[in-house]
Amino acid sequence: MRRACLVTILVLVGLISSVPAAAATAAAPVAASSATPTTGTAARTLSPLTFGARGDGVTDDTAALQHALDALRAGDTLALPAGRTFRHTDVLRIGVAGVRVTGPGVLLATAESRSAVLVAADRVVLDGGLVLRAGPTTRRWDAFEQMKLRIAANGVVVRRVTVEGAAAAGVYVGTGAHDFLLEDVVVRGTRADGIHITGGAHDGVVRRPVVQRSGDDGVAVVSYQGDGVPVRRVLVDSPNVSDTTWGRGVTVVGGEDITYRDVTVRRSNAAAVYIASEGAPYFTFAPRRVTVEGALLEGANINASVGHGAVLVYAGRPNHSPSQISLSSVTVRSTRTTAPWQVGVVGERGSSVQDLRFARFDVHGAPAPFSSNLGTAACSLVGWTVNGSAVADTLSATTPAVPAAATVRGGSRTLRSAPLTR
Repeated sequence: MRRACLVTILVLVGLISSVPAAAATAAAPVAASSATPTTGTAARTLSPLTFGARGDGVTDDTAALQHALDALRAGDTLALPAGRTFRHTDVLRIGVAGVRVTGPGVLLATAESRSAVLVAADRVVLDGGLVLRAGPTTRRWDAFEQMKLRIAANGVVVRRVTVEGAAAAGVYVGTGAHDFLLEDVVVRGTRADGIHITGGAHDGVVRRPVVQRSGDDGVAVVSYQGDGVPVRRVLVDSPNVSDTTWGRGVTVVGGEDITYRDVTVRRSNAAAVYIASEGAPYFTFAPRRVTVEGALLEGANINASVGHGAVLVYAGRPNHSPSQISLSSVTVRSTRTTAPWQVGVVGERGSSVQDLRFARFDVHGAPAPFSSNLGTAACSLVGWTVNGSAVADTLSATTPAVPAAATVRGGSRTLRSAPLTR
């Protein structure tokens, strides 16, 4: 959810975050790919029309839809036929384990405060071109009932599903959910994060997500200390994020053994890649053993009031150091020319980073290629090319200092720190 901060010129952060990724040291397991029928019971394919739904996009089909979902048995499929739009005005709950809900029909939510589809049972599959659509929204919401698709169970598979609009996050994975698989999911036009992974979720895979015009981070892994445990062992493979209207492209704001692979981020509002621990009022865990393997970052940090650059590693809490962070094979192009840097490492007073590695970066454009207010002792920069020229390994931060009075506006509060020394 939203996290915003002001930072004195190179210190920053603002925006909200969230996401798990496959362990850098061990591959994340893949969730079950199909529902399991009850032994001795023939699987059925049901239609909401049988339960009285009209599917005309006008009639309130809430009661009929929920009746149909409740009538499912393990192994059954609820099929929403092509050309049908089923309108609902309350949260729809999938509460039977081992069932499938498939498209290509549309579930249209028209009451923004109660617009979620909740998966509350294990081994549920959503697929077949199913569309989850939200009607017009008036503001950004932040409760469970407004997450367009909320996953609060284990072994859930979401494949070839499109989320069109959301009063809060497009896809929310939390409540300790594990062994989940999101594959070929498209999310557009959300008020909050496109895909938000939080609440101690673990051991999941997000493969080939496409996120467009999210109202906050595109794909976010967020671990709040209040959840008790961080997000762990999540792989995000081949995410494609573009045109965030607020927030970053892909993020890890607390989490362990998170891997992003083959990332594409274009025209992010703030940083394209953001790895951080954050203090008040969010109080997140530290990011540990986070890997980004291959990335194309174009047109990052278009918002001139937020000074993130293309990549930002932020230490926002003493004793919660980002550590064992590795980014490799990264191409950076067309970052906003007035951004403070292309790649930045920023720490609040009393905070630190440990074992940061930036390898094989191909950087193009005007902003300083690298800057840190924590020095470079904990940073390894290897195999960099800047504007077509190879540069020496382990760069020192020697870019011009930013005036001490400058602040970076990143959200609803101001975070001031000592001027960045570079």
